[in-house]
Amino acid sequence: MTKVILATDGSQQADDAIEFLKRIPLPRPIHVEIVTNVFVPLHNGDRTDPLLRDFREHQESEANQYLVRSEDALSDYADTVSRKFLHGDIGHSIVEFAEQTESDFIVMGATGHSGIGRMLLGSVSDYVATHAMCNVIVARKPLHQCSQEDPMKITIGYNDCEGSAEAICEFTKLDWDTTAAISLLGVVPVFQGFSPDLMPNIVQYRSEQRVAAMRYLQSGRERLVSEHSQLSTDQISCDVVDTDHVGNAIIERLEEEKSDLIVIGDSHRSRISRMILGSVSRFVLHHAHCSMWIARDKDAAKD
Repeated sequence: MTKVILATDGSQQADDAIEFLKRIPLPRPIHVEIVTNVFVPLHNGDRTDPLLRDFREHQESEANQYLVRSEDALSDYADTVSRKFLHGDIGHSIVEFAEQTESDFIVMGATGHSGIGRMLLGSVSDYVATHAMCNVIVARKPLHQCSQEDPMKITIGYNDCEGSAEAICEFTKLDWDTTAAISLLGVVPVFQGFSPDLMPNIVQYRSEQRVAAMRYLQSGRERLVSEHSQLSTDQISCDVVDTDHVGNAIIERLEEEKSDLIVIGDSHRSRISRMILGSVSRFVLHHAHCSMWIARDKDAAKD
């Protein structure tokens, strides 16, 4: 069974996350646990304080309305759906609950694309994306028009790192069909500020890096096809870009391709090192105009 946590606060962004989740071909059966965080000061104190008890009950009653709405929206997608209230720090409670339930995915919405919106993203989405042991999808409604029936346009950031191999592994677990358009993207950093005497060597080095990057992409495509019987090489493109800013290059390519989803792998890390999400991943998370999937194998992360 594929276990999914859908975190919602009743906002439009949370509703967009539901619609995006319904486009993801997760292996069946699918169980979705819809969670929301109800903030109640001194939660344990409401046993003796009638005001706190009334406040908690009011908050939960309000929250239950959009939990029920979310459940109805997922009734034709998931095999089973349940609802749960979480308390305490929002990000921490979601990550902790995902570990307790051994969930495979956490799906949640993001704030808007304005500068202020991207700053506000950090408190919950950023925390969950950084600390969760499982796959995390931060969903955004794409800028281009799309419907549930449109083929998915997916970009996978791929290189020779362990995280890329893990992303391919997690990606092939889903039931993708021949309508999905998949792009494997490799990035070769451009070094600035070298003296003219070194330019010939730099040009040769960059050429060698492009060749190596394309080789990795082609091996990634072969792996996708070999591990997923429904995928074909015709629907998987490979592209290498040169850039002096990896994050910006990825964002620009996502906008050019009108991608619905960017997939980036995250290597196995300790709890301490998970406190810092990779700089490129964080940049893409905060600036992409499409949904982002940070791919992790929850079982491997336990080792």
